[in-house]
Amino acid sequence: MSDCFDYSSDDTEDDDQYGKEEMDCNEYDDDDFYNSDDQYSGRNQLSDYAIEEESFNSNVVDSPGGKTKLWKPIVPKDFMPDVHAIYLSLEEAVEMYKLYADKAGFGVRSTDTLDPEGSGRNKRNSNFKITDCKALIKFERLHMQTNACKIYEFEESHNHPLETKEERRYSKRARRLSYKDKEFIVRSSTSNIGATKAHKLQASLQGGYDNVGPEAIDYKNFRRKVGNIIGDKDAQLVVDKMNMRKDELHNYTFEYKCVDNVLNTMFWADETDKLYYKEFGDVISFDATFRTNKYGMIFMPFTAIDNHKRSINIGACLLSNESMESYRWLLEAFLKAHVKHPQLVLTDQDPTILQAVEAIFPTSNHRLCMWHIMKKLQAKVSADFLKNTDFRKRFTKLVWNVYIEPEVFESRWKLLMRKFKLQDKRWFKDMYMDGKLSIPAYFKDMPLHGLMKTTSRSESVNSFFNKYSNSGNLLIYFMMNYDTAIGKQRNAQQKLEHDTKNAKHEMTLPSGLLEHAAAVYTKKNFYEVKKEIFKASWYCSIDSVEKIDGWQVIMITQTDKSKQLKIKCKVELKLPEKEVKCSCNHFIRTGILCHHIFAVLKNNHIEEIPEQYILRRWRMDAISSHLLAMKHVAMEIEDDTFKLLTEAYNNIEYCLDHFKRSKEKLLEFVEKTRTLKQAAMEFGSSNQTSSDNDEEEIIRMLGIRNIPDEINIHPPAFIRTKGSGTKKRMVSAIEKAVAAAKKKTKMCTGCNQYANHNLRTCKVRLARESKTA
Repeated sequence: MSDCFDYSSDDTEDDDQYGKEEMDCNEYDDDDFYNSDDQYSGRNQLSDYAIEEESFNSNVVDSPGGKTKLWKPIVPKDFMPDVHAIYLSLEEAVEMYKLYADKAGFGVRSTDTLDPEGSGRNKRNSNFKITDCKALIKFERLHMQTNACKIYEFEESHNHPLETKEERRYSKRARRLSYKDKEFIVRSSTSNIGATKAHKLQASLQGGYDNVGPEAIDYKNFRRKVGNIIGDKDAQLVVDKMNMRKDELHNYTFEYKCVDNVLNTMFWADETDKLYYKEFGDVISFDATFRTNKYGMIFMPFTAIDNHKRSINIGACLLSNESMESYRWLLEAFLKAHVKHPQLVLTDQDPTILQAVEAIFPTSNHRLCMWHIMKKLQAKVSADFLKNTDFRKRFTKLVWNVYIEPEVFESRWKLLMRKFKLQDKRWFKDMYMDGKLSIPAYFKDMPLHGLMKTTSRSESVNSFFNKYSNSGNLLIYFMMNYDTAIGKQRNAQQKLEHDTKNAKHEMTLPSGLLEHAAAVYTKKNFYEVKKEIFKASWYCSIDSVEKIDGWQVIMITQTDKSKQLKIKCKVELKLPEKEVKCSCNHFIRTGILCHHIFAVLKNNHIEEIPEQYILRRWRMDAISSHLLAMKHVAMEIEDDTFKLLTEAYNNIEYCLDHFKRSKEKLLEFVEKTRTLKQAAMEFGSSNQTSSDNDEEEIIRMLGIRNIPDEINIHPPAFIRTKGSGTKKRMVSAIEKAVAAAKKKTKMCTGCNQYANHNLRTCKVRLARESKTA
């Protein structure tokens, strides 16, 4: 008995998936799949099968009974089905009918007559009306041993109007997503661009919505489909992906911790992070950032400063809580990756971080962010006090002073507290006790302590990463966003390297020191050295020189632009070793010689900066070319097929870019592509993009090997971070104080002052009454 297959008019635009053929044939359909979560996959451009430019047309005829009208398509003879024709395969026969349907202006769907009920077909509710169109074509297999088949029934009349050429852009075939569309949706998401915005961008790139087949809903449905495929496997996928990188990339570190099969913490650092840390890891900072993923896991990047004085990443982590145990685990993982301790660690005032740093980095100096401390000042004293005294000015000048010794700071602090009667205020007592962790005077002799005085570097990096992520991110999307952000950061660093090596510096001063600085420092640091040499030439003068134990002791007077005395410094120089030091400690703070020292070097006719005072971290060759050429992400999806696919798209874009100014070349190129297109059409529908391989494509786009069948690691429930007991954002004490200061003041009859209190709460009145009581 022969196998029979029916292909009928899809006049409902409703049944979008066809049953699987069980008798030696594949699923033949319009590559349209639709359910409640996912719309169309696969894509056909507006003119995918249009070989010629005829418009769709049809004859209107009466039905045999004369009660209804029928529409009979008018198509070129070459596309009409031949009932006597024999086809070598069912695929070839189906493709023939699809080309005919495309010319006629209707869609098709298939039915296996051995499965007339269509068991297993995925249907959805629809508002489209079923018209029970009788147009169809039927094939039968000639022999069980071969794939050859022939048409045994063909009905060409329809009981509904056919699509016009203008309506074609709204058909399901025109709205299919190509691989390039799908890749655009996924790649856009790595820059925090959603499906709707990606569709807008595509429309702009294609010259308008008329040139984009899929609609915004198709983009959104595909993005949703990616999420559905990931589902509850999110944490498992991320761990698998990171472990794959650990296996494939040289010197890649990935550590994670689970609690009851729930992802609790993860840390990662690639080879570039480690080499950055090796060169620039003497001073680091880290600060938590929130709302980067749907589980509320806390993202914490570790930040250092490179040879261009830009913030760079040296590792990152995700935490499910801010407990002491989590921070200890994190710093242990960091130390395992980077081996050596940093010289200086800068954080906020979180006591759990303080304890963890002391426990894991015992040889490192821990510094608290001065900005966070100073931010609380307005909340600790009244607005009237700050407004009516010079306390803020004197207090700020004292705590930020980088020139004074600790003993001087302590004596001035006590005087200031007594003058303004604040010595009994607990906050000022605590600040004084914690001064060794925050006040610059206590870090005066620590190398490079001036690079970071606040966590603003970390907060700036957090803000940078937040541009690439959002609170609804799955973890797998977050990691893709992270890769994009890191790629941008490192591209900027490479650009600065290029600019430094190709810079042509203007020598405004005839100085060998300036020429030497241009040869060794990066562009950014050269300009800082140039500024110091300029100050040495114009604002510094030598008052006296004396020799003490082989050292020249030189007293320098520095003036400002108006030649007013600004500061006096002592510089000590030892020749011929060219050892030099200055009382201003500028080199210790920043790693660059000060203008006082440059004035002494010039006076001694020294034309090159002594080698021991050129820190490697500021040199233009601090980063090797090997490091700049390295990839930081494993290219998991680059198999031969997708490499060729990417190359093909690039080749087409290249040709169009070069032929756009020549009509003759463009016509020649179009003719060649038409030939290739015809060959693709004849290749068969079974080889076109369909919903069957959506999952395979998504796996490749996400950079993973496969979707795991077994889940051993689950994502955490949404994390409630510190201070998030309510859905409303917590208002800080300083915000409350600022708001109170902005309130309109009224005259209090108790103290006859304009204030934010009234007679009932007036402290002057209450004190007066308590004395008389």
